[in-house]
Amino acid sequence: MNQILDYNPNSKSNKSGGSDKIVRVFAIILIIFAIALIAVVGYGMISNKKEVNNATAQQTKANITVENQEAQATIKVTHDKNIQKLVYSWNTSSERTIKGTNKYMEEKIDIPAGDNTLHIKVIDENGVETTHDEEISSEQGVDIINPIIELSLDGKKLKIVATDETALDFLTYRWNEEEEETVYAEEGSKEITTEIEIIKGKNDLTVVAVDTSNNTTTETKSFTGLTKPEITVTLSEDGSSIDIKAVHESGIEAVSFNFNNVDYNVDIGSDTPNQIQFNQKLEVGYNRIILTVKSVDGTESKFDGECTYGDAGNTNTDASNTGSNTTPEENSSTENSQ
Repeated sequence: MNQILDYNPNSKSNKSGGSDKIVRVFAIILIIFAIALIAVVGYGMISNKKEVNNATAQQTKANITVENQEAQATIKVTHDKNIQKLVYSWNTSSERTIKGTNKYMEEKIDIPAGDNTLHIKVIDENGVETTHDEEISSEQGVDIINPIIELSLDGKKLKIVATDETALDFLTYRWNEEEEETVYAEEGSKEITTEIEIIKGKNDLTVVAVDTSNNTTTETKSFTGLTKPEITVTLSEDGSSIDIKAVHESGIEAVSFNFNNVDYNVDIGSDTPNQIQFNQKLEVGYNRIILTVKSVDGTESKFDGECTYGDAGNTNTDASNTGSNTTPEENSSTENSQ
């Protein structure tokens, strides 16, 4: 039997070729879809960026103008948003704040005499800030600048200095709620300086400075006053010697002792004791005792006394304690008013 084989070598390749075409078409569709998706995402990102930029650009600034009229100036503010507050100050003086309510503000202020700089700051409801500085000169201006108060430690005292650009009237100071002390300025003076002792313990000092136009500055600060060593010198019953004692709550750091013009070493040990005590025999006749005690806080007391031992009798001079120190704390506040 003869078999006839029908052999077609291209039949298989035709089938696979059809599948390849489908795959290629599907791949092209996926590529087109991916490109479209990328384009859409990219467009969205660009649009969002533009929107952000537009939103930023839409954060418009306030329009600030200043109109001068002799001794007064008028600040005018317009905005497309509600104004939260208007803040202004002259030169380096303290700022004054006026609360806003709508999209327009108008504020009349006094102009200080001479050449001055007006600083203006406007903040809208979104927190966007607009600033404006303007140089203003006026021969008919008024004194509206508050005095300046400075407190500083000067050696072993507290130094109070009040200054003003025109002329001061007086300053007052008081510790806690005690009665205040007043220091008057010399006529036409732009400065008042005074020094005061800082009292023991933690206390609040309030200082008020007033100029001739009744502009007022108040400053309150806390200080801690450190105590001086306490020195006691006692004559013996028979008058032949003296008993010397020094006490300080934080500790004694050094002692200097001079007896009849001769310096002596006083051994206080390696630590800083809260108390030292020793006895000194007197010489017949005149005797001079000088004792200086320094605490670990830096405060210092001095005894300078004399006595006579012998037929002339015995006399003693009480101790004279001098010197103090303080440590200021950071608790302070300043208030300015007219």
